[in-house]
Amino acid sequence: MVTSTVSQDRSRLRRDELVRAAVALLAEGGVRAITHRAVATRAGLPLAATTYYFQSIQDLTEEALRVHVEDRIKGLQELAASAAIGSASVDEVAERFVNALLARDQAGTIAQFEVYLEAARNPAFQQTVADALDAFEDLARATLETLGASQPAHAAAAFVAVINGFALNSLARPRPIEIECAALLDALRALFIRYVMDEDELARWHARLREPLH
Repeated sequence: MVTSTVSQDRSRLRRDELVRAAVALLAEGGVRAITHRAVATRAGLPLAATTYYFQSIQDLTEEALRVHVEDRIKGLQELAASAAIGSASVDEVAERFVNALLARDQAGTIAQFEVYLEAARNPAFQQTVADALDAFEDLARATLETLGASQPAHAAAAFVAVINGFALNSLARPRPIEIECAALLDALRALFIRYVMDEDELARWHARLREPLH
């Protein structure tokens, strides 16, 4: 019984090592970098290990994507919770969250966008990406609801899209973190103000935007 338990633990560890190796390769070279040989080499395991634990390279890739998304969600949940502790205002929560978000290592962000791009090319990965975006939006919705935003579910999609856009731009054109933080904070403040406006004030702004340009 003890031998069986040890064997199962070793098996789970090897499988996890293969998945983690695939996640690392994803960040470095995209989905196409995930091959049986590359994953086995990165994990320090025999080539046959990949086919023993996974029926196909797509199964291994999908598992790597799932694990990566779970890691990202957990990390963002921790960031959101940490930003809220001891903050005196919504603005302070946002500032602490943005600073922590932009200070994170780039590998996870690169892997995230590699997944998005692959889903555009390969329909087999679209559900994985849809699940990831749903999870990101659920986290944003819960945070926005706590902070008093109206229509938090609708607002969440906009917040996630803005944050993703800034993250992608930051990868393509790295700038000092203080510049990136200031720009993202301005965008998030504007979005938040829109979702805490009362209906009359929002209607007045909509009317102003429809006025002829002078």
